[in-house]
Amino acid sequence: SVPPGWTHTGRVSPGHQVQLTFALRQPDTGRLARLLDAVSDPRSPQYGKYLSLERVRDLVQPSPATLMAVLKWLQGHGVESCTSVVTLDFLECQMPASTAERLLPGAQFHRYVKGQRSVVRSPLPYAVPQELAEHLDFVGGLHRFPAERRVVGRAWEGKEAGTRRQHGGRAGFHLGVTPSVLRQRYNMTGGDVGLLPNNSQACAQFLEQYFHQADLAEFMQLFGKSFGHRSQVDRVVGHQGKGKAGLEASLDVEYIMSTGANISTWSQEPFLAWLLLLSNMSSLPWVHSVSYGDDEDSLSRAYMERVNTEFMKAAARGLTILFASGDDGAGCRRVPGGNHTFRPSFPASSPYVTTVGGTSFKNP
Repeated sequence: SVPPGWTHTGRVSPGHQVQLTFALRQPDTGRLARLLDAVSDPRSPQYGKYLSLERVRDLVQPSPATLMAVLKWLQGHGVESCTSVVTLDFLECQMPASTAERLLPGAQFHRYVKGQRSVVRSPLPYAVPQELAEHLDFVGGLHRFPAERRVVGRAWEGKEAGTRRQHGGRAGFHLGVTPSVLRQRYNMTGGDVGLLPNNSQACAQFLEQYFHQADLAEFMQLFGKSFGHRSQVDRVVGHQGKGKAGLEASLDVEYIMSTGANISTWSQEPFLAWLLLLSNMSSLPWVHSVSYGDDEDSLSRAYMERVNTEFMKAAARGLTILFASGDDGAGCRRVPGGNHTFRPSFPASSPYVTTVGGTSFKNP
């Protein structure tokens, strides 16, 4: 369904180019799971002996029958502009909207706008031929809209409002939780910075959120005086917008580079492109921090299971992936006239990532 706030502006022209991502069915992923357990268990003789990307490919690459069936199907509809990844289990294809609609019966591509943002999505479900169903996990690029960050009220807001009333509407000025506050709370000294050249970290920027290098440099000039740091992201993977910097993206980059100070940092987006990156590069940052997620009940089981496999692939290579737990923890799904239920956030609920909750400082 179309989220609130998005305005439908009409169906796109038949020749409008769309990009679809085809997640090809992987063979038995049990071997990958067993190897992941072995390299992760301190009691195992394989502990810490992480797999190369090429070894992961040998475990997950689709069968020749799957590759042949999917490529024949695409080529039969005139789709030739496709790229794969090292692990061979994804295909990214460009095609006219009319071709995509013939390829995936039921899909219709429409344009939606919200403020300065514009996306092309199908509001209707798609189908694949029955003989292809066993070869595909999902097709990306049709349904997901940029998610909205949910802001929850804080208990101390009412208390602060009362304090302001007592002082004639005035309140003491405080910069808030700056990098120095975080570093002090976690007992980090000026010497607690990255020193080894092979240290690396990445911050994933999703949902049309971008940071600006100039803003980052100014932030570090203002707040990084007490510790050694870098003032630039070393590599940006994916599209980096030139519009106004996003609050989320700026916050994520500035603070990962303040706590993980003096460490080579990458920035990358969007989510599916990031997943494909994990399957397509032998040399990647060791730690990836991601502060976005979706409600579990908005995603299909097949999609979540496949994303879990992608996280297994990354973990088997020794990569650490951190996800935010969400603005309101597990969340709540309200059922009219019934019992409310928990509403977990995914990928935070994945067993193959490390989920990190927030810390609220009452008196920074």
